[in-house]
Amino acid sequence: MAVSQTTQWRLISGTLGVMCLLLMATLGILLKLSHSKRDIEPTSFPGLNIEPQKGSDCCSCPEKWVGYRCNCYFISGEVKTWEGSRSFCVSQNSSLLQLQNRDELACT
Repeated sequence: MAVSQTTQWRLISGTLGVMCLLLMATLGILLKLSHSKRDIEPTSFPGLNIEPQKGSDCCSCPEKWVGYRCNCYFISGEVKTWEGSRSFCVSQNSSLLQLQNRDELACT
């Protein structure tokens, strides 16, 4: 009778171990997909209203641009060189914003 119980517990612990490994593999895959998706999406900045500005007293921003303090900003998730980004801005009759540090992102 003791041998039967030992075999039964080994079967249960083996099954639980396999389930644990499957759950860990699934979690790893989900985290990897989450990271790759986040790299593609546009960057969002805390405190910055990323909704296009409508009916502002100062300015009206083009579609997909962000209005903030009477200025329009385009936040791209596309990876480009500095020169490529600058060329895009020139084609949009705008200039490339250069932040010196993270504090400049803070909205006061």
